[in-house]
Amino acid sequence: MRPTPRPGRSRGRPVRRGPVRTALLAVVGALALLVSVLGTPPANAIPPQDLPDVGVDTGRFKLPIACTINFAGVLPVLWLPLDVDIQGVAPVQLGPGQEFWLTQGSGSITFPDWLTSLAPILGIDKADATISDMSIGATNSTPSAVNIAKDPIKLTGIPVEAGKPLKVGLPAPGASLFDVGPYTAPQSGKVTLGFNSAVAQVDLRSSAGFSLPITADCKPRGGNALLTIAVGGRAGQPPAKIHGAPLNFPEPKSGELAGIINAPYQCTWNGQPHDVGIAVGADGIPLTVSKSGSFSFTNASGALTVPKETVNGLLDQGVKTVSGKVSELNLEVEGGTPQTLNVIPGQGVPIPATTLVRDQRLVVPLPASGTLTAGPFTPSSGSQNVRVVLGSASAQLAFNGGAATQATCGKPSPAVYLVDNPVT
Repeated sequence: MRPTPRPGRSRGRPVRRGPVRTALLAVVGALALLVSVLGTPPANAIPPQDLPDVGVDTGRFKLPIACTINFAGVLPVLWLPLDVDIQGVAPVQLGPGQEFWLTQGSGSITFPDWLTSLAPILGIDKADATISDMSIGATNSTPSAVNIAKDPIKLTGIPVEAGKPLKVGLPAPGASLFDVGPYTAPQSGKVTLGFNSAVAQVDLRSSAGFSLPITADCKPRGGNALLTIAVGGRAGQPPAKIHGAPLNFPEPKSGELAGIINAPYQCTWNGQPHDVGIAVGADGIPLTVSKSGSFSFTNASGALTVPKETVNGLLDQGVKTVSGKVSELNLEVEGGTPQTLNVIPGQGVPIPATTLVRDQRLVVPLPASGTLTAGPFTPSSGSQNVRVVLGSASAQLAFNGGAATQATCGKPSPAVYLVDNPVT
């Protein structure tokens, strides 16, 4: 979900026309464009310092996993349901055959407090851990998975507190965040990044030299998808390896995600096209949906990004301020109902008067306070996934306080997926 430098074109996915997914709802508005927004980690609009660049998806996911536990090298004695907490950065769209990474990656597995309950009896006060597998898959890509712990990662001196959960996190303290890849996208279709597996050996140690080794071999259970990225557009795009994106998300609940997507849009008013970014974000988004259930987005809001090139173009036309009202932001649903949903309330969402500054990108938080809601989304009979995709948007814009003009924004192409929930 730290102000940081924005990724440049050579370091991240280039802004088209000029990638928990994440979630939903929002406002469209504009600054010489139209802004639509959906959600952010807390309630209220996305803070400008938390907003990734256009074309960038940031997120944090808490995925349910199941681990087979061995004690002291003996046969498996326990099947243990745990969670893996993963966050990272990815592009929201991919070109045919484009090379890409999941960057700024980090993660952790938390063992329950009963494992540390023996600490006072055995004098255990520290733990060492060796991670030999932490594999992130990318469907339809080459390779299909990358093990970031191919060279085993060793962590030493992890504090053990009796009766408190033991968290084994990556990377090690002081080490760089992970760049997971490279993957090569297919020529068409879509790519889903997901957690594949993890293997950790944890040695619980006492000051007297006693050691209790525990090995955990972990696989996903339930939904393991991190995000889905559509493939399309022109071939030959440069590698999408994004650095410097903000990651300020609170730890999600088990089976949920928090994320912000800044999707590239092209909006038209007064007969002219303009490039903008519609930022979408939310927290508390479920990773799966049951066949007889549904899910909604209840804590969403957003922001509009106007690239400095668009800002300068408007200033050159004599535009100094923009205001108006967002009237439409459509979400399209694959494998569920409703098939199309306008998440903007009937009265619209106001776009406050905003001043343009040359050579500065403009970020317009929307709404100014509170959150928006969308859903419920219900699986269609026989569907295996429910996918929510950003659709078209529209607004009424007023420049320099003048009469309002209609602005329309077409659906991004290739598609931008907010969520991709397996039906369980």
